[in-house]
Amino acid sequence: MFIFLVICACDGHKGKDGFNFGLIVYDQEKNVTRFMPVYSMQAGKAEAKGIDVPGMTIAVYDHCYLLMDKSDQSFLKYRATAEGLVLEQSIDMKAIPWEPYSGWVNWVNDHTILLGSVVDEQFRYIEIDLKEMKVLRNGLLAVPPAPKGVNYTGMSAQLVKDKLFIFYTYQKGFMREHVNPPDGSIYTAVFNFPGLEFQNSFQDNRTTWPGSYNIWSSNSLVLNDTVYVLGQPGGRTGNHPTAPSAILRLNKGAQTFDPGYLFKLGSHGAQEAYTLYNLGHGLAVTRIVESSVISQFDDYMLKRISRYELLDLRRQKKINLRLPPVLLDFIMDVTADESFAYLSVYQENDKSQIWIYNLRSGILKRGAEVNGQIIRIDKLAD
Repeated sequence: MFIFLVICACDGHKGKDGFNFGLIVYDQEKNVTRFMPVYSMQAGKAEAKGIDVPGMTIAVYDHCYLLMDKSDQSFLKYRATAEGLVLEQSIDMKAIPWEPYSGWVNWVNDHTILLGSVVDEQFRYIEIDLKEMKVLRNGLLAVPPAPKGVNYTGMSAQLVKDKLFIFYTYQKGFMREHVNPPDGSIYTAVFNFPGLEFQNSFQDNRTTWPGSYNIWSSNSLVLNDTVYVLGQPGGRTGNHPTAPSAILRLNKGAQTFDPGYLFKLGSHGAQEAYTLYNLGHGLAVTRIVESSVISQFDDYMLKRISRYELLDLRRQKKINLRLPPVLLDFIMDVTADESFAYLSVYQENDKSQIWIYNLRSGILKRGAEVNGQIIRIDKLAD
């Protein structure tokens, strides 16, 4: 399991705790994670600080990292300081089932999250108040049962006002086996909110696999109450014989995906798209893989076979970002503020180069360099 490291940045040194961003970095050589305060995303080096951090980052709130420690099944709140991460509070989660490999996170409000996952072929939820650090409720979600002989897979979800949309497909066997292709449809279960009562379901046959491969990466986003969902039916878990990598759009108040919107991100059998990161302004970033460079499954895991591509979701346009190739990792190593997008390129020298893309001018330039692999980038404060 990757462990996490925080690096933070601001425009200038506004006191030792005046950092505005956090980078979570895995140091492969030392196999540790530690806090590194960084006060500029533009340039400079960072030095490790503080303790090794147990668990995976679930959310970031009020300069704090919320971690799930699966070793003792606890939900931990660490405050980011210039000297390291400091444990503030914890919640015992032993009695509440949760599986990160099939999980997702939705924000209910600015201090409350709704965790979801599939455990023993049942959809479950956990609502947590991050300010008070308490579980508000948890239970089952009545997603229609999977047909006999197949399992739920490729899950993601978005909460839009009074509706929770859960996207998924089916697969024979399990996605960890990397053998069988998924079903040829995206299925959507609709729940009201906050009641979380099942309302209806629908399916779309134009693409499939609408979820990510673990809770760290993003596969769908919300823009002005409109949901965009990436279908990524590429070869990583068994190549679907016909479905292209493509984005579907669920318009505000609609009862099904927009039949006139299909943003294809590559030709079937030639390109595959994975992950979808929200940059705001109608823009997103995905990773594109040329199918021709893949000869075996390990190529996905060990080689730098993907590239970043900028997407204009409204106009259905693609812009190739002139960056070095990257590993096909399912992590949160892309983020943005109002003016800039920040993208990490993990290099063969075990360093991560941050690239900064100006969302208005389109200018791309190098930023800070970090020892280790950046797993997650978050904005901690304005």
